[in-house]
Amino acid sequence: MAACIFRDPFEIQRLAAQVAVCRTATRHTREFKYSSTKESVKDAFFAHVATINFDVRAIVIDKAKIYSTKLRSEPQALKAYALRMLLTKNFGQITDAKIIIDGQDTKAFGVQDSEYLTRMVNRETPGTIATVKFDDSRANIGIQLADMIAGAINRGCRTHKKANPKHLALIRPRTYYPTGTLWHFCK
Repeated sequence: MAACIFRDPFEIQRLAAQVAVCRTATRHTREFKYSSTKESVKDAFFAHVATINFDVRAIVIDKAKIYSTKLRSEPQALKAYALRMLLTKNFGQITDAKIIIDGQDTKAFGVQDSEYLTRMVNRETPGTIATVKFDDSRANIGIQLADMIAGAINRGCRTHKKANPKHLALIRPRTYYPTGTLWHFCK
């Protein structure tokens, strides 16, 4: 699971402009999803977003190493737990945040509504979340960026198939502490 942290709203506008250029250059008309995007388009995407200023907070969980029966058997519970860990264990780097989550994933994440997530996170780490919004990933380039980042991390870290760290290497500096993290939860 990955979150892209923008500290300057202007960078989100720059992201949209760079992705538009990437779309034109690659003739990619669909949503950017790491698992269903051609390798050459992935390469172009990461090249185009390289100058955008954002950090990455990500958590990698090997389900086979989890002890909790509930987290192992209920994907919703695991995703909700990972989301909470990603937002609450932030070393003071996330405050008063405007969180945007793929609206298609609300059930998958076990998030009943925005108030629930805000209350759950702010109870553990006060002041982390200001607002939560659910949006359509097809129309939100920030959500597409997070998907591409999560896919690159998964491909670079996976153990069940041959890993390929090519795209992970491009975004890895964005995960460096103190502004970003790449948390291998079960190591």
